[in-house]
Amino acid sequence: MGIFMNKDSNIVINVIGHTNPDTDSLCSAIAYAYLKRKVTGGHYVAKRAGQINAESKFVLDYFQAEIPDYLGDVRTQVMDIDVNRVKGVTENISIKAAWKVMQEGGWQTLPVVSNSGRLKGLLTIEDIAKSYMDIYDSRVISNSRTPFQNIVETLDGEMLYGNPEESVQSGKCLIAAANPDLMESYIEEDDIVILGNRYESQLCAIEMGAKCIIVCDGAKVSFTIGRLAENRNCFIIQTPYDTFTVSRLINQSIPIGYFMKREKLITFGLGEALDDIRDTMAKKRYRDFPVLDWNGNYFGMISRRNLLGARKKKVVMVDHNEPTQAVYGIEEAQILEIIDHHRIGSIETVGPVYFRNQPLGCTATIVYQMYQELAVEIPPKIAGLLCSAILS
Repeated sequence: MGIFMNKDSNIVINVIGHTNPDTDSLCSAIAYAYLKRKVTGGHYVAKRAGQINAESKFVLDYFQAEIPDYLGDVRTQVMDIDVNRVKGVTENISIKAAWKVMQEGGWQTLPVVSNSGRLKGLLTIEDIAKSYMDIYDSRVISNSRTPFQNIVETLDGEMLYGNPEESVQSGKCLIAAANPDLMESYIEEDDIVILGNRYESQLCAIEMGAKCIIVCDGAKVSFTIGRLAENRNCFIIQTPYDTFTVSRLINQSIPIGYFMKREKLITFGLGEALDDIRDTMAKKRYRDFPVLDWNGNYFGMISRRNLLGARKKKVVMVDHNEPTQAVYGIEEAQILEIIDHHRIGSIETVGPVYFRNQPLGCTATIVYQMYQELAVEIPPKIAGLLCSAILS
């Protein structure tokens, strides 16, 4: 006999009865799902489309069979598309580090998550561009509470003195291009001073109360300067880059939490129907949207392009063939088979299906015949369920 073969054993195929499940509907679904797994190796799973009655519960309990999980909707959901598993980052990483992650993965949007997995915000390429084009504040490093470790990593440098775990709390960032006499007029306490290998400039910056001096071109720092900095609690970062490059790169050390979007984030859950999210995606000009899992934690990202590859839920209809009796959303599902003993209704399918309809007392009799035709041994539990359905 012909029987539908599942080409991908990882795809769940729901074997389900009508919305008012009786003993025949439930037992036939369980028995037929078992038969299909044995014959095809596919992932056939019995489901129910409604609450079971007392008789059916007694039968399942008597034969120690699990009650099939409830499936009330077979519309295509977010879980049925290929969600981009973009790894979330913490809000303390630098713009430079975030940019590297985006370039390596080809992502346009980066999710920012907490240590527990909750979505805290989103960083887009546009946000990074604004961090360059719209920032003219020399105190942005301190205003953003940038960790010194970010500065060290961004400048490919080394912290010679100081604690990289601390963050910049106050002060501005400036370049010491003038002579020491003039430097005294514009260096203030807690400033970050970018300078070269001039001893006098380094000494002046430390004595004026700078919080950190960044020594460029890989210049060595004298023992005297080092001891003075240590005594004055002034950090020293040594970098191989020249002064111009350092001044251009240092804003990239700002933590992404300073620029990311935090408010009014549009998110979708794995269980949301695609019909419900299409309208939202069409109204918003965002490129990517975050997806949350069943616990409300960040799961991945989707875009409009992902919707094109949506997979319809696969369904085997048992003990019914009319849309009015079927699980909600059956018109959106991919019906693979119909096994029934009722009159033929108005069901429509996209493609050809395996349809077996016989004028018998119950669907369980048809399922029993299929076990015989395929020479599959019936386990005692399944035999008890089929017999109960026939007697019912």
